[in-house]
Amino acid sequence: MLKVMIVEDEQPTLDLMHLLISQQPQLTVAGSFTSPIEALEMFADILPDVVFLDVEMPEMNGIQLAEKIVQIDKDIQIVFTTAYEHYAVHAFKVYAVDYLVKFVTSEDINRVTSRLLKNHLDKTKLAQIDLKTKTSIQCLGKFEVRGEGGTVVKWPTRKTEELFAYFLVHPNQVINKWKLMDMFWTKNATVNLHTTISRMKKVLKENNMKLQIRNLNDGYILDVEAEYCDLLTFKAYFVHYDKVNKDNLKISERTFQVYKGHLFEMKDYLWVLGVEEELSGMYEKLTRELASFFIQEGNINRSEEVVKTFLTLYPLHEEMTIFLLNIYASNLIYEKRLKEYYKNYVKLLREELGVEPSNEVKQFIQN
Repeated sequence: MLKVMIVEDEQPTLDLMHLLISQQPQLTVAGSFTSPIEALEMFADILPDVVFLDVEMPEMNGIQLAEKIVQIDKDIQIVFTTAYEHYAVHAFKVYAVDYLVKFVTSEDINRVTSRLLKNHLDKTKLAQIDLKTKTSIQCLGKFEVRGEGGTVVKWPTRKTEELFAYFLVHPNQVINKWKLMDMFWTKNATVNLHTTISRMKKVLKENNMKLQIRNLNDGYILDVEAEYCDLLTFKAYFVHYDKVNKDNLKISERTFQVYKGHLFEMKDYLWVLGVEEELSGMYEKLTRELASFFIQEGNINRSEEVVKTFLTLYPLHEEMTIFLLNIYASNLIYEKRLKEYYKNYVKLLREELGVEPSNEVKQFIQN
């Protein structure tokens, strides 16, 4: 996974870049800034692998910032974003990997991500970093299953895919066959369950997956290790840790980065609702713990980044919005950010829910 820094002087564009990059399972946003000066000051603390830079910025343009960054880390990968293609010549003079013409799309990020990963592997010569060569299952943010060799698994039926998803939510435990039949079928349940399980086993075998489904007593069990599945990795953290501290900070940050979005996003599995609520609660808890830890350490920018990452996924979450506004209200230097975020939040509330902010939120802006 590559750590990314984003520098973009316009907040809406910065938020968009943050969202698009966060959707890439191989990338994690470690810092985002509207000020190139502030980004340069924080570079040594963040030590990203990749920097996405806007070219046209006040104080210091992206080309100038890139030149200074390269002096600090000659191996840094730089991607410029610009509204003007003629900047490309200047971009490659400072060893830019690529440049993206605004407005950037998810397809642009997909393309450049492949190049960034290849460059990273060439430099480090650590082929095991390439997750596409291993069995991997992503449930958070999207549902994608890859077999050995990186091939995306093709499910013969939607019911086969959904049943496999259900097993992932209940791994390494026997699931009663009668319960499965009641949940997934209204007619011919016995035949349909047997057929679907057989199809699932065939898919796993054909794709050389590092997991298997076994018949046990009156049910079935999916044997799977956490290292192959982001959902299991995320949940395993909370079994061992309750608070974030210096000793577990690295694993806490890695776990936070695993959460890329809603469980099985874009799938209409009705049984997911309760599980999604539980997971979002765990994610909120980890967000608060990490943000509070960074505040105690005096790293306000990192605390802000953590909370804004959460709000990218849950933009209407009032409690976390108040948490962020409290961060901004703690120091006058963040007054501009406070007003801007408050304004955007109020606009979103009105557009999405047709409501006004609560009094607790309104208190941050004095009329």
